[in-house]
Amino acid sequence: MKKALIVLLVLLTASSVFAGSGRDNAGGSISFLSMFTNPTADANSMAFYAMTDKFAKDFPSVKVTYESIPHDEYETKMKTYVAAGEYPDVYEVKGTMIPQLADDGVIYTAKEVMDLIPGWEAGFKGGVFEDFIYKNIAYAMPMQMGNNHNIFYNADIFRECGITEFPKDWESFVIAMDKIRAKGYIPIVQGNKANWLVPSLLFNTIVYRFTGVDWYYNLRENRGAKFTDRPFVAAATLLQDMAKKGYFNTDINSIDQHQMYTVYYNKRAAMMVDGFWGVGTFVNEMPADVLAATKIAQFPMIPESMGGGGAKYAKINQAAAGWGYVTTKRQNDTADKRNAMARLVQYVTGSDYANIVVTNSGLPSSKASGVDESRLSPLYRELLALNNESQYAPVFDVQLNPQIVDAFYSNTQELLIGTLTPQRYAELIQAETDATR
Repeated sequence: MKKALIVLLVLLTASSVFAGSGRDNAGGSISFLSMFTNPTADANSMAFYAMTDKFAKDFPSVKVTYESIPHDEYETKMKTYVAAGEYPDVYEVKGTMIPQLADDGVIYTAKEVMDLIPGWEAGFKGGVFEDFIYKNIAYAMPMQMGNNHNIFYNADIFRECGITEFPKDWESFVIAMDKIRAKGYIPIVQGNKANWLVPSLLFNTIVYRFTGVDWYYNLRENRGAKFTDRPFVAAATLLQDMAKKGYFNTDINSIDQHQMYTVYYNKRAAMMVDGFWGVGTFVNEMPADVLAATKIAQFPMIPESMGGGGAKYAKINQAAAGWGYVTTKRQNDTADKRNAMARLVQYVTGSDYANIVVTNSGLPSSKASGVDESRLSPLYRELLALNNESQYAPVFDVQLNPQIVDAFYSNTQELLIGTLTPQRYAELIQAETDATR
């Protein structure tokens, strides 16, 4: 399939002065690679375009070349840049990309960048840099932070199927899904065409219902935990059983995230799983009656009789910044260019950016201030409430080695269609894990 590529060129002239840099001479153009291809797609997109427009007005002498690539194609494109050693000046990365870039010495640390703008670092929320730490040093500046797992459900469909509240335990959840399927609805629609959605947004939380958080840290730090451990295999078995019983759409691996939205919007599915970023999109584009009926929950408790952690693990919800910005280190960088790159990233991560994100139902990495809470949507308020109730845990595919993540992604597709047993699925991911040690 031909990859969509939108290139926006912003050529700016005139003069301005950066804080701490004296005369503004950016030392040539700044190239900026991002995933923001649609100015109204979600809260981050709206804030990104608003703040890059503001940057252009505030610093007219800086020339910036923007290249935007859709999310599902971005990581592949980024890998080609890294392999060729052709780095944009500013670009988005996941935590899994940091080790190679840091070891190669081609990016500045987050502190080196943030120290150029007084007060910027203090505006970030606590814990937002965790996904980008390598050898105890943070390298990227995130623009968002929130829970990756939310079950969005249509309460009207639930009531039609005789379900008065969202199930709190697995047994009740199965009963509910059977009722929904009996009425001709898809219980849970998912769009896993690009490999990442089910493992990252749904299965990650199911695993935590069985393993708890300590297991993940022991796995990540190579302290004895393995993917072949019984709780992980039990989680994989549960996911595969859900697919076998028809609780997902049959084309789960053939449609993408946006096609998933369409199925839900058209009232063909009672539930879908998406990240916190989806709320801004839903508020803007979901049909009014569907939006009014949509509520938010998280995956139910797995009882100890099934090998789960019961109530002890019931509130775990993985959260991440997910993506953050890094700036490329070049031998011929001038102080002016370093300041220009820092200021540009500050514009798309800082407090003004955060205010726009919150106003449009997103969860920024920086602290927002002066937002009129009466203008916030009911669905967004529900998202905030769920976040406040959750016990946050890391997202596997944001922190683990890229080889492990690739195995996690691709083999989940095979697990869903039944071509891999849960045990073999776990063995393949563990084999990649062992290969990276």
